[in-house]
Amino acid sequence: MMALAGTISEMRKESFGKSIRVKKESEFKRIIEKGSKRRGENLIIFRLLGAANEGQKFGIKIGRGIKTAVLRNKIKREIREVLRKNKDRFDKNEGVVVVCKSTTGGLNLSKLREELEWLIR
Repeated sequence: MMALAGTISEMRKESFGKSIRVKKESEFKRIIEKGSKRRGENLIIFRLLGAANEGQKFGIKIGRGIKTAVLRNKIKREIREVLRKNKDRFDKNEGVVVVCKSTTGGLNLSKLREELEWLIR
């Protein structure tokens, strides 16, 4: 039998649960309008420090120009994975929204990952 790499509580710390996701359109708008912006070739990242009780929040917006839902979902999964692995680079009370431009359709997912990691630094 294979041993688990860590305890369940350690795995939960690494998760990208619903409690840290930006869900409401008003939250997305607030972070996008008031936050600092960093642009890449295919991605834009918005970061906004929030109130002490808000905690970390992450949101992802994908342009409708990416026609297939399969590709949109693959891009979201890739972005979520990078954010999950780099949560410690963000402030404990920071809201983050990653916007993927609609021209990203033919992009290699590994290049998208590299670009997001560069934008986070």
